[in-house]
Amino acid sequence: MRIVHQFAPPMSAMIAGLPGVTEAVAMETLGRDRWDLPSDADVLFVLHSEEKGKGVPVAEVPRPAGWPGSVKLVQIASAGLDDYPEWLFEAPQVATGSGTTAIPIAEFVLGLLLARTKTRDDVTLGRGRGGARGPERDELLGAPLGTLDGRTLGLLGLGQIGQAAARLGLAFGMKVVATRASDAPSPVDGGELVPIETLAARADHLVLVAPISDATRGIVGADFLGRMKAGAHLVNVARGPLVEEAALRAALDAGRIWASLDVTDPEPLPEGHWLIGHPRVRITPHISWSSPDTTRRIIERLVGNLARLAAGQPLVGAVT
Repeated sequence: MRIVHQFAPPMSAMIAGLPGVTEAVAMETLGRDRWDLPSDADVLFVLHSEEKGKGVPVAEVPRPAGWPGSVKLVQIASAGLDDYPEWLFEAPQVATGSGTTAIPIAEFVLGLLLARTKTRDDVTLGRGRGGARGPERDELLGAPLGTLDGRTLGLLGLGQIGQAAARLGLAFGMKVVATRASDAPSPVDGGELVPIETLAARADHLVLVAPISDATRGIVGADFLGRMKAGAHLVNVARGPLVEEAALRAALDAGRIWASLDVTDPEPLPEGHWLIGHPRVRITPHISWSSPDTTRRIIERLVGNLARLAAGQPLVGAVT
């Protein structure tokens, strides 16, 4: 089985050693543009588009000659389906890496919740305080540190990332409410499904883990943010365009909410963007998925799906 991939060329040796693989070639080695995918491979192993900010919208990337040709499977390394050309999904089978980064992203979310709840610049020696005198405990106890216990974790989206975050929230004694597109019951024991208006109003920490689509683009707008509690904490580890920028800026500038954003719109933020350095915002550069195990889990997904493809079995993460 011949695999062509979009990883760096050194990954070819690892992929070539996988069961059932006869050859592995990097797109870079072939000297082809990123989306000039070959139609003579058996499997394509692809990554998120890197065309952002380069003047070539992914939607306008031309279909390669002869596509899909002999391609049997396109394995996408990421969980999301955005930032891929529409013609990619004309391949006989397409599968994603859904779930492979759910645990590190959920852990990252809990880290953000704890940072918002337990971190104060005036508590830590050497942060924002000049002189030799440190903070006195009695000065600080009038405004005690927060807690997650008994607070409400709201989840917009309840896929594998949302479920992992819900379980961690429950372990910290939080109440968990969620809104999902499906009418199916909650897959998390102890989690409660609520309408989106209720989600916005009840959450102390509201985490966005929904996929981006026409239905969800801008879903967190002025009405949604206006329903949130004063002092609530908005966390986005999904996609930046879920949030309307003007509405978010108004809520932050008014001092109504706090925000922790691992994703933004645009991404990355240009120099001088208003979000950078905003006193009520914590920004990270889309790293919530990162962990020492991420590559291994993605390769394991590929290995499993290669075996399923050969056996004629349904793929894990199949796009239907």
